[in-house]
Amino acid sequence: MTKPIHYFLLPVFVYLVGSSIVSAQPASTMLANPWPAERAVDFAIDAWGQSEGDTDQTGMDVRLSRYQAAGRWRLDPSDSLSPTAAISGHRLDIHSSDPMLPQRLVDVSFAGSMVFDVDQDTTLQVILGGGYAGDNAFGDGSAYYALADLIATRRLGDGRGYKLILDYNGNRTIFPDIPLPGFIYYDRLDDQTTYTLGFPSSSITWKPDDRTTLRATYFLPTTVNGIIEYQLAEPWSLYGSFESSLNAYKVDSDSSNRRLMFAQRRIEGGVVWRGRQGDSFPGIEVRAAVGYAFDQEFTRGFDVRDEDTVRDISDEPYIRCAVSAGF
Repeated sequence: MTKPIHYFLLPVFVYLVGSSIVSAQPASTMLANPWPAERAVDFAIDAWGQSEGDTDQTGMDVRLSRYQAAGRWRLDPSDSLSPTAAISGHRLDIHSSDPMLPQRLVDVSFAGSMVFDVDQDTTLQVILGGGYAGDNAFGDGSAYYALADLIATRRLGDGRGYKLILDYNGNRTIFPDIPLPGFIYYDRLDDQTTYTLGFPSSSITWKPDDRTTLRATYFLPTTVNGIIEYQLAEPWSLYGSFESSLNAYKVDSDSSNRRLMFAQRRIEGGVVWRGRQGDSFPGIEVRAAVGYAFDQEFTRGFDVRDEDTVRDISDEPYIRCAVSAGF
């Protein structure tokens, strides 16, 4: 790979949006995540496909597949105040003749960020962006949404600190129409354990030994993720994970204050290969997994406080492949 990474990411996103895309987090959330030291670029590509199932309401056949890509960049990795940008997109393909289900659902978002020093231990991050989430790729004016965040970070020393957050996400699955405040306290208990505690998210990472890593994350209103990974002989590892997801989309033929939401839970296990330092891609990671998707449901409503079931999808196995890298 001799060209800058953006030459590679752009055609990837053009292809995904043009045929079928679904993302776990908007671009604004990616920019709020901490950067590893001296890293300028992160990107990831992910795809999974299920076996054919059916809907509980009609018994009609349905098969789901998802394609996802995301990337973020910062101009100067040696400067913590460097401007950053991110793009995130996914496409959910719904293979079914059921007239209540669209053929595909797309969510693509973009965001940029600036960080300002307030004093020696305090920074203020400003994130602005927007996105599109719907079944008619970029053709429905009501499917566009705005993203905005203000994040004040106060460092307390010894790996401790807290963040005050004001978040607006026009496609949030709860209260999409108003900014929400947030608070996160982060700390390192010891060399094995770090955690964050607050609203809307909390997490903990524990490394009981050099080979084992456990991580759990909760993000309101309904997202829960957990993973356990065990390193075999380098560069191979085994992992198992649980993930719940909820995404919202505007359907072109529906009323302006109603969205189609897709909820899903997945449990999977697989192998991970990581490139070692000194390889051509020192931050590369490849995952291959098999899993089982359950509690799959399409609902319709303004947000999760007001929704009606459209279709329940049968539990089905799936296969997944993912590639990520950082430079």
